[in-house]
Amino acid sequence: MWNVSEKKVHGSNRVTGTIAITTALLLALTYVFSAPASQAGARPRPEATPQANPVGGRVLGLSAICDDCRPEKFTSECTGFLEGPVFDREGTLWVAGILKGVIWRVTPDGHCTVGMQLPAEVKFPCGLRFSQDGTLYGVAMGYGLFSVDMSSKKVTLLASGAGLGGLPDGAFHGLDDIFIDRTGGMYLTDAAGSSVLNPVGQLFYRDSSGNVKRIINGGLMFPNGVVLSPDEKMLYIDEWAANRILAVPVVSPGVINPGWGYVFATLSGGHGPDSMTADSAGNIYVAHFGSGEVLIFAPNGDYYGPIRLPEGAGSNPTNLAFHNGYLYITESEKGEIWRVKAKIPGINLYGGS
Repeated sequence: MWNVSEKKVHGSNRVTGTIAITTALLLALTYVFSAPASQAGARPRPEATPQANPVGGRVLGLSAICDDCRPEKFTSECTGFLEGPVFDREGTLWVAGILKGVIWRVTPDGHCTVGMQLPAEVKFPCGLRFSQDGTLYGVAMGYGLFSVDMSSKKVTLLASGAGLGGLPDGAFHGLDDIFIDRTGGMYLTDAAGSSVLNPVGQLFYRDSSGNVKRIINGGLMFPNGVVLSPDEKMLYIDEWAANRILAVPVVSPGVINPGWGYVFATLSGGHGPDSMTADSAGNIYVAHFGSGEVLIFAPNGDYYGPIRLPEGAGSNPTNLAFHNGYLYITESEKGEIWRVKAKIPGINLYGGS
């Protein structure tokens, strides 16, 4: 395990950087290849029963969320382990290809082209978000935080795992996801190297001036998705390795009250919760990696039910985005993007997604 205090004692950026990148590589390979291993000789996914409730609590049913709730395939042209779908203000979809180190540009009719090839050091781009000014921010498990000027497509490296300006006592292990609040501050999940038996995952916050601080110092089991409630008073973090979602009150931007944090939902089956989004009513949507489902929860934790990818689709949904009355779902096993008609609009995000 990497002890961040050793960085101060020895002052070796080369050593800490090597360890951080090695850890990220190992985690990414484990993450990517766990799905195919589980599918060796796999049987088709059984059909869900309307009465099934794998998460406990009341079952509200999906009638408030969608009508027939049957996803339709949007595109299968993008490749490279898809993640991080975001829409810009013009309605163009941008998606990260983790294994290719690219950000795909997807037209409204579902055609994929390489929007930008990221620099070689930006390994395993996972999460993307637009800020209020239209800048695209992203996190890469094998690097850290970066931004993209969408006019010039210039990529700026902001903060790496080898060292953080203004944070002398530590650095990223390997960032997984990002969420931007109304002030322009960013919540960053730090997952690499953590697991159910090694709960060293962290949560960082970068304010609009660029100052970074750690707001959860370890204890998380591969923190993956992160999203705020519409009023930004509750922060949801899911733990991929623990198959659960946590809820933590927000006192002010970048300041949380961990003493009142609680387990919002415990999932069953699959590998674990990947990324999340929310709708304008405060319902939480989570891509349940390994189950082929998107699970939806009310703000009080009651369970609406699953939106299930159809027979023949992959089992590994990774991320979600609302746009123009649809919920878009990236799926990594077969490299497809699905969408389902939604009754409730998505949470108001900068960039129009």
